[in-house]
This record gives sequence, C-alpha cells and structure tokens, in this order.
Amino acid sequence: MRLRPRRLSAPVRAAYIAVAGDALGTMVHVAVAVGGLTILIALSEQILPILQIAGGCFILFMAWQSFKHVAHPKGPAPLKSDAGTFWAGFFACVTNPKAIVFFVALFPAFISAQHNVLLQGVVYGAAFIILDAVSILAYALLTRAAVKRAASRWLNVDFLSGLGLLGVGIAMIVKGYRAIPSD
Repeated sequence: MRLRPRRLSAPVRAAYIAVAGDALGTMVHVAVAVGGLTILIALSEQILPILQIAGGCFILFMAWQSFKHVAHPKGPAPLKSDAGTFWAGFFACVTNPKAIVFFVALFPAFISAQHNVLLQGVVYGAAFIILDAVSILAYALLTRAAVKRAASRWLNVDFLSGLGLLGVGIAMIVKGYRAIPSD
C-alpha cells in the first residue's frame, strides 16, 4: 500500500474516509487518557517526545509525497485507496502527542471519581469524537470548495501542501528531540 496525500481534486468521499481514520485515532487517545492518566503523566517525559518525532517523520513522508507529485506530474494523481486514506487519517491523528496531552488535561476536569470513570470517559470521548469529526469534515469540504474555485488556476496546491507539511514535520521533530530528557 502506498500512502499518498489526497489531492483537492479527490472525491468528497475521501474527506469522510480520512475523518473516520482520524476518529479512530482519537479513540486511541481517549482510551489512553481514560485508561492510564497517572501512568501517562509519570512517563510523559519519555513517551511524548518519541511520539512527536514519529509524527513529524510521518508528516515529512506526506510532504515528500506532495513534492514528488509536483516534480513528476502525470496528470491527476492516482487516488489512494479508501484503506490508504483511512490509515493516513488514523496515523496523522494518533502520532499527534498534543492530543494525548489535551485529553489528559481535559478529562480530570470533567470526570468524577464518585461515578463510573470508564462510562464517563466513553461518554465524553464519544462527544468529542463527534464534534471533532464534524469540524474537521466541515473544514475539509469548505477548503476544498474555496481552493477549487479561487486558486486552482494559479496555485499549485500540492507544492503549497508540501511546504506546509515540511515545515510542520521539521518543527515537530525538532521540538520532540529537544524534549527528550537528558539523564
């Protein structure tokens, strides 16, 4: 399976599939937050930098795919399979260490120790996943429509995406590397 960033010319279906992958990644974050708040906090100095570096590497790979298409255009890029789109959404989400920190910081403020912690985590996690999916999907569809109308004639979206992904990937790797504890 070759992972390739979806182009804006991809069917709208791709946005739905990528959001489903992102939702699965968010479920992983919710499970980690609910299942081990104290363990994660104790190990966060060792785990989060590694996840950040891994996420940065994945984003650099996506940037490379974008630049590769700019350098060797063969007409419209072949679309990634639905499974490839799904897993790209999943890995982009699950390798984002900020999401883990977000849930670890968010859940203690809303979860009561007097009630079933697992049930509360499931309810809050499901609510977040639904709201997150709706907002990401709206953003993807609005961006796709705006770019296709306004800029597609003079703007190479693959190159612009590649530059953005390159910058974010490098920043994540540098930040993760700097956060590795020195013993």
